[in-house]
Amino acid sequence: MTLRIGPGSPAGRVVLVAGSASLLDSAAIISVGSALPLWRTAFDLGDLGAGVISSSMTIAIALGALVGGHLADRLGRRRVFAATLGLYAVGALVVAWATGWASLAVGATVLGLGSGADLPASIALVADRAPAALRGRMVATTHVMWTIGIVMASAAAFAVSPWGLPGMRAVFAVLAVTALMTLLARHRALPDVNPNHGGDHPSTTASSGVSPDGGRAGGVRVLASIALFYVLYTLVANTYGSFRTYLLVTVGGVGQSTATAISFGVTLVGLVGTIVFSAIADSPWRRRAYLPAGIALVASQVALALTVGQSLVATVASLLVYALAYPYVGEGLYKVWAQESTDPSRRATFQGSTIAAARGGAALFALVTPSLLSRDPALLFWLLAGCAAAAVLTGHTVVRAGRGHSS
Repeated sequence: MTLRIGPGSPAGRVVLVAGSASLLDSAAIISVGSALPLWRTAFDLGDLGAGVISSSMTIAIALGALVGGHLADRLGRRRVFAATLGLYAVGALVVAWATGWASLAVGATVLGLGSGADLPASIALVADRAPAALRGRMVATTHVMWTIGIVMASAAAFAVSPWGLPGMRAVFAVLAVTALMTLLARHRALPDVNPNHGGDHPSTTASSGVSPDGGRAGGVRVLASIALFYVLYTLVANTYGSFRTYLLVTVGGVGQSTATAISFGVTLVGLVGTIVFSAIADSPWRRRAYLPAGIALVASQVALALTVGQSLVATVASLLVYALAYPYVGEGLYKVWAQESTDPSRRATFQGSTIAAARGGAALFALVTPSLLSRDPALLFWLLAGCAAAAVLTGHTVVRAGRGHSS
């Protein structure tokens, strides 16, 4: 029998609704990044103020993931998923109507808490309900939705750019409404398999501790490598996601509309790659793509370090190389590794803890990113090149351990 992930199938409905959390989370991150230059001017934030807003959201994502993952394993993933969607909606509305630095910081923090907490719960929900033969594809498909969120947020930012700040307020209002709609849809698409445990308690699902390559859930060394890989990669990815538009405007010297248009085009390239990755996530091609993609990832950061501020064409080309590489050696791969290698009863906790560590590190880095972009952008990208190289080497140990592909 051939298993499929069609939109009308039970598996498709699970991915669509639970994966909507990934869409919402990435859309929030990109929308904040797109609005940052506008907030910087409208609220007179300066480099430090812009860094604090971005950092406060990233720290909140880290805390939300840490607490949300733990609660999802203890109280039930479906219950925690629902609560975090409500928190997300509140945060998006506060950001939409922020009138100054203080309300903006509060809204970004609440939005980050909701975004961080729903991610480990939602991905564990997908892994728990996925047939073993489709688990990699279904988890990878949630990352397709993450990338769709980036595309939609980039498109929305571009569409409303002629209206400036009021346009971005509308974007955050739409995110709040979408979160509430997802909350309503969850009741039908994710029926409670065990009401006494808040839904999808790990002990009630069909998942086993066996990874698709036939091994037991990963040992401490493998899990530590997965965590370190993600922490290092996130330093690169968070800078790319949160400050790409900021880079093009403040260093590249282009207007807001042009910057968002470039970001949108580059993101479409990443979406195509992410869709391809989801199709090969349960096949040996996942392993074969790792090394070429890893080399391209590092090369994109080196190229930016050499050309940033000197040539807009070279900068855009480097961003395109990054977009071609990251689907096969980035967060989507980490999510599949995490679900395959972790005991089912600790899936959300492990993912929440690693997301927290990665986002915490990214938050600290985001504090200085605007200043580095203004004063020495080449140094910033040399640092990111080092992080990318270390991530690729660390991830290669996971691939060699047999956790990087299906048999």
